[in-house]
Amino acid sequence: MYTFRRGRTKSTGGAVTSDLNERAFDGASNEELSWNPTVENAMLSSKAVEILEFLRWYARERLDSRRMDERRSIDLGVVPDFASAGLLGLQVPRQYQGLELNYRDTFRIMEQLGAIDCNLFVMTAVQNAVGIPPIMHHASEQVKADVLPLLAQGKSLTTSAASEPGMGSNLRGMTTYATRNWDGSYTINGTKRWISLGAASRYLNVFTRLCDEQGRELGYTGFVVDTATPGFTAGPELLTLGLKAVPQNILTFKDMRVPAEWMLGTEGEGIEAANAAFMLARLVLAAGSLGAMKRSLEVAARYAARRTVATGLLVENGRTQQILTDAVAATQAVETLLDHITSQLDMGEQPPELLYFVAKIVATEEMFTVVDRSLQTLGARGFLDTNIVGPFFRDYRLFRIFEGATEAITVYVGKMIHRNPAGFGELVHALPASPQVTYLVEEAASFTARRAVTEQEQHILFNVLGDLLCWSVLAALTSSTAYRSEMHEYTAQWCEHKLRQRLTEARRDVRLELPNVPTLINHIAGYEETIGNVDQRRPDEEHCVDPLLMR
Repeated sequence: MYTFRRGRTKSTGGAVTSDLNERAFDGASNEELSWNPTVENAMLSSKAVEILEFLRWYARERLDSRRMDERRSIDLGVVPDFASAGLLGLQVPRQYQGLELNYRDTFRIMEQLGAIDCNLFVMTAVQNAVGIPPIMHHASEQVKADVLPLLAQGKSLTTSAASEPGMGSNLRGMTTYATRNWDGSYTINGTKRWISLGAASRYLNVFTRLCDEQGRELGYTGFVVDTATPGFTAGPELLTLGLKAVPQNILTFKDMRVPAEWMLGTEGEGIEAANAAFMLARLVLAAGSLGAMKRSLEVAARYAARRTVATGLLVENGRTQQILTDAVAATQAVETLLDHITSQLDMGEQPPELLYFVAKIVATEEMFTVVDRSLQTLGARGFLDTNIVGPFFRDYRLFRIFEGATEAITVYVGKMIHRNPAGFGELVHALPASPQVTYLVEEAASFTARRAVTEQEQHILFNVLGDLLCWSVLAALTSSTAYRSEMHEYTAQWCEHKLRQRLTEARRDVRLELPNVPTLINHIAGYEETIGNVDQRRPDEEHCVDPLLMR
């Protein structure tokens, strides 16, 4: 890994760069950019190493992913086993019986889980990244003392309930509301959807709109709720394409009373509490994606090194070698980015918020490409559900949607950059980068000066800016690590090529003239003339108790 100290920025002919960039590429030795794999491993705590060994043993000796997938439930022994190992309270302070691990330890454990089983990764990630942090950072001291030990020991599970039938990651679109009562308590009404572990959790962080006693809007507020409270209903479970062992539930709140002391922070702080949790979750998703990439490539390489085709061993086929090498480059680029963010967090620095989005976008998109390429390398074996990569293909597909679909958050990132054009250069030029990448970044940043006429053109421009920022960050970071090995050098060249490619696409995209919406929709509706009406009308299985048998 590398660590770096933020250098002073200075002007060089209109381009902003850092003194670190010059020291990184002047050919001189630079202690701040030294890297040694042994040092990296040594930076993990003994407890983290112990958990990694436990997880590897558990995968070999106890885990049956296929059975969990078929039964749509996690094996009964997983939760107590994970709780005993400390996996359900990774960053909870020791005073609340957690492990109090740093970010490097936590993300490394999440990477390991991502390489083993997506269901176990999501269960652990929801508890540690989405469920616990709002309580840890925003709940009252009494609630922390009562709830955090139960969560850290795995005696209870937790999650956050934010998304709803009409909105996903756009928290300001929620309709669930809480009303302040005259006695100081609050009453919650509404419905939440796509809540991982929703029915399995004893404690929920529920985010709502808030109204006072007269019905006046007071902003957004979060509450910790005990699901044993009257007015809470869990279900039904959504039948997902993959990730079948982790329930995704619809949750209903009807006149559910919550004491004032169970509020997260103060009235109106709900968005801040939710955002903080989801930002961390985006990094955790990147760590899990990294594990999935490494495991998929490991399986693909095993096969390619053993499978004989017309040209000899599959791995010796030039095209196969190119595919695997590009996939390794993508994996290494994601790892470099996550390592950079982790180093900042563990040094007590707060990375720019946009980097969290960049990590989520790049990691999940490149992960799915790597998994897909690995499946393709396996040929017919890849399409067998009994092999490793096929289930990965189904399970990890959701990561491109979790915590904000790629398209939505790329546009959001672009919108933020367009509002503050200087932010593009400030973010990327704070990173060590080679001179040729710095030149490309300058061209990418120039797109912030473009203006769009229609709202649709704006959306396209914002997507272009968000995409260019992602690849500018990757190209900058990997260019500074090219000296480490032959593979690092290839990764740097690959990321630089991707940035050049994105610039070419950007020039085209900002000039696109799309057909109007009626033309588009009517054209697609015309497909019925060739495929007919094929909506299935056969009744589904009945899952509800007969009304005549109910109370």
